[in-house]
Amino acid sequence: MIAIRSTRVTAHDGTDLAAYECGDGSGPAIILANGLGGNVDAWRYFIDDFGTHHRIVSWDYRGLYASGAPTGRDYSVSTQARDMARVLDHFGIEQAIFVGWSMGVQVAIELNRQEPRRTLAQILINGTYGRPFATAFAPLIGKSPLYPFIPAIMRAVESVAHLAEPFQPMAQKVANTKIALHFLRALGLVSPSLDEKMFLALAHQVAGLDMPRYMATLNSLGDHCAEAALPDIVAPTLVITGDHDLFTPVSQSREMAARIPGAELLVIPSGTHYTPLEFPELIHLRVRKFMRTRLNYDRDQPQPPVAAPQAVVEQPAAAPKKKRVRRGPSNLSDL
Repeated sequence: MIAIRSTRVTAHDGTDLAAYECGDGSGPAIILANGLGGNVDAWRYFIDDFGTHHRIVSWDYRGLYASGAPTGRDYSVSTQARDMARVLDHFGIEQAIFVGWSMGVQVAIELNRQEPRRTLAQILINGTYGRPFATAFAPLIGKSPLYPFIPAIMRAVESVAHLAEPFQPMAQKVANTKIALHFLRALGLVSPSLDEKMFLALAHQVAGLDMPRYMATLNSLGDHCAEAALPDIVAPTLVITGDHDLFTPVSQSREMAARIPGAELLVIPSGTHYTPLEFPELIHLRVRKFMRTRLNYDRDQPQPPVAAPQAVVEQPAAAPKKKRVRRGPSNLSDL
């Protein structure tokens, strides 16, 4: 297991951020942008695979996990992207592969819009380009008349989120059991191949977060949209999703891949919003292929990566035909 080193980084507005560094190797640097449901621990599989060949950095979003709260309550995605750039600066990284999961997809795209020179490539996992509340759970409820009211409902929840504090110890105890996990599986929100131990550990962390800060971050995420920036992205991009993702439906990933010039798309059958914890081996194999073909970097035969991304003209890859995907080497033919 690769050791993860922690440090502190001061954001542009003085916010105290928890940042992390691990790995080593001749490969291009990687920065991990988390989802709201986990910190750097959620990337354990990815870190142990790629950390032997790449320098990997990450951070906790402002106000969450080990990072301090901003004095001005600025949780906007544009500011989160500036925090991401500050983390890169702190570690002396000029350009990196952006790997985003869920919320991290929007943060990565936003930083690419602000400072495109810093993006060597993008790997966007189980996310969308903006306004996730407008499409969440669409496969289940379709075009519900409630959709226009969701932002207002979420703001109302944020205003009373502090009332959850007395119940959080109980929530953490429940998160340590499999009760919630069985419920999520029954709803189809996670797949049978999910790493239960890791998921429960992450759920325990989330249950202990400051709920007003969490809701403020979630609502800022719901307000953000980088749709207009997609056609201008020139960095090689790989979009990964699961065909059972209810939070950011596969239709969003298909649309995102179609709008980003030359983007590639991997749809994992039976994958949910938690594909990095359900099918890590498959994702890692596809990422290695992406690095070989688009960055000219082969971890088995290291070569200097592409100095700067250029616009590509190939068409987005068609989604693979649905096949039963199993974890392990049997999936090599699907890549």
